[in-house]
Amino acid sequence: MLVALALGAYGARKVQPGCRTFPETGRTMCGRFLEYWDAHGGLAQQGYPISGEMAERSDVDGKTYPVQYFERAVFERHPENRPPYDVLVSLLGSMALREHFPAGPPPADPGAMPGESALFPETGKRVSGAFLAYWRANGGLAQQGYPLTDAFYMSDSPSGQRRIVQYFERAVFEYHPENAPPYNVL
Repeated sequence: MLVALALGAYGARKVQPGCRTFPETGRTMCGRFLEYWDAHGGLAQQGYPISGEMAERSDVDGKTYPVQYFERAVFERHPENRPPYDVLVSLLGSMALREHFPAGPPPADPGAMPGESALFPETGKRVSGAFLAYWRANGGLAQQGYPLTDAFYMSDSPSGQRRIVQYFERAVFEYHPENAPPYNVL
């Protein structure tokens, strides 16, 4: 049987109803993961899929969930939750923070990210300037999670350049002033 392929967004091929295959990685996403990806920033926010869907045990609660890896996120399907909470973004920022700073996060640099700020009493951390604007415009609490650190300077390993970064439960923000908004926060 022949399957007709149609080009969709980002040059992806629609392989079957409710699925999309990306020639850039050769990976397919389907169903609720595809719906979530489309509704929550797609390529710019999540990146390309870099795995297929698989079962994985959660470090958070020890249960096994269907997951799919993307360049900038890991989606978990929680069938016990009703939409829109049946797809959650893994706590990648929390994991990265523990990995990079096992003794605890570095101290805040109060002047690192000027501009409007918001204090999150849940963690006692502040989000400011371009990071706050990005957080608000790109899913806020559901997509990024609470801030786990304040903004601070960190050296970029490959180039040695110092960048302003901030860790959140589900993401790590880097400030790139050389890029025009919205690409100044990656």
